[in-house]
Amino acid sequence: MAATACVWAGFASAAAGAAEQQVIELPFEDRILTADFREVYRVGNGDREWELFSYVSAVSFDARGNLHISDLVGDELRVVIVDPSGNLVAAFGRTGDGPGEFRDANQAFALADGRTVVPDKGHFAYHVFGPDGEFERMVRFAGVGPGHDLPAGMTPSANPRIRKADRDGTFLSRVVSVSDVQMRPNTSEGRISIKPGPREVARVEFEGEEAREVPAFRASNHPDDPVKFHFAPLPGGRVAYSDSTAYAVRIVEAAGNVGRILTRPFPARPWDERNRRAFANSLRSRLEQEAAESRDRSEMLGFLGGVGALVARLDDLGLPGDIEIIDALDTDWEGRIWVLRTPADGFPHMDIVGAFQSALGWRPNTLPPVRPGPIDLISAEGRYVGTFAEARMPAAFGPGGLVAYVELDEFDVPTVVVRRVPEEIRQ
Repeated sequence: MAATACVWAGFASAAAGAAEQQVIELPFEDRILTADFREVYRVGNGDREWELFSYVSAVSFDARGNLHISDLVGDELRVVIVDPSGNLVAAFGRTGDGPGEFRDANQAFALADGRTVVPDKGHFAYHVFGPDGEFERMVRFAGVGPGHDLPAGMTPSANPRIRKADRDGTFLSRVVSVSDVQMRPNTSEGRISIKPGPREVARVEFEGEEAREVPAFRASNHPDDPVKFHFAPLPGGRVAYSDSTAYAVRIVEAAGNVGRILTRPFPARPWDERNRRAFANSLRSRLEQEAAESRDRSEMLGFLGGVGALVARLDDLGLPGDIEIIDALDTDWEGRIWVLRTPADGFPHMDIVGAFQSALGWRPNTLPPVRPGPIDLISAEGRYVGTFAEARMPAAFGPGGLVAYVELDEFDVPTVVVRRVPEEIRQ
């Protein structure tokens, strides 16, 4: 713990002593781009036995353009890898205690070299598979030694997390929530409380027998601040992130200091009574629609007290003074930043059910909002490329302009659709 504190102190000193941050104000007026991306292939319609998916929890590309799909069938994770034409490369994953078998895993991540990494908090380890889907080895979570026998709730490295694969064989990882387990003396009964995790991002290296978590940066806001915290990797060890209600994308250099801030001069919209009431009504309508269309969502809403109870608890959220302008953020392989904005007359995406499931470790809540909106395309150096006026944020980005989306039919059966961003936009 002391060593980690020293590292954070070093980052703070480096940031304080660094050259003055460069603030680049991007144009106010949108330059409209066409979001008509050509479809390359789609998988998941069940025409072939291997492509009948149940619940797609994650998708990611490797440097060859192969797509790695995480599919949850109940509590069992299945990983499917397809090539750039949509043909099967490998399919693997099952529950068990043997080599390459999962105890408690719900997502897989593609590394640039084609390997697949599966975090498993049942084994307290990462499973590493080769490009052909063959199991290679396990790497223990950071701070977890041989013979570890504590439950996941008492193992910090097993807390629910957002993980994003970098382009150099490491992860960027952020703790989403922290569990506090308090046991009653001389009994097996206890109490678990869940609170937001720290607004810190670490770089996870897993080339040895035990993973290393090296602090990358800390966001400026307090951990309990309800403002969303978005981050994504950039080439050269840099990271783009946003953690404010204003339009401000910060570029963290490899040394850990913020070297550049990209802004757009949009006016603030306050969370006044009118907007709070409109937001409550829109949230109620969406939750009621989810309950009517999805049995899984309906059951979870009932567990949380019903739609009315959730909407009534909006006051407990402590909404900040202004409505967030940035609703999601990601980066493509060429280092461009994709920024999904909150519609000028709308509200940020809030998935209460998904967030609760993710906090408990039941199902990850890492796919981007499904609703379309304006998406800005900007470079890390501060060049504004343009805006897709009404588009969905891709669930994954690949080389050569590949993007992947997860679509659901009327029965909640997922299909993964891969498209390609036109070359003229990528220049």
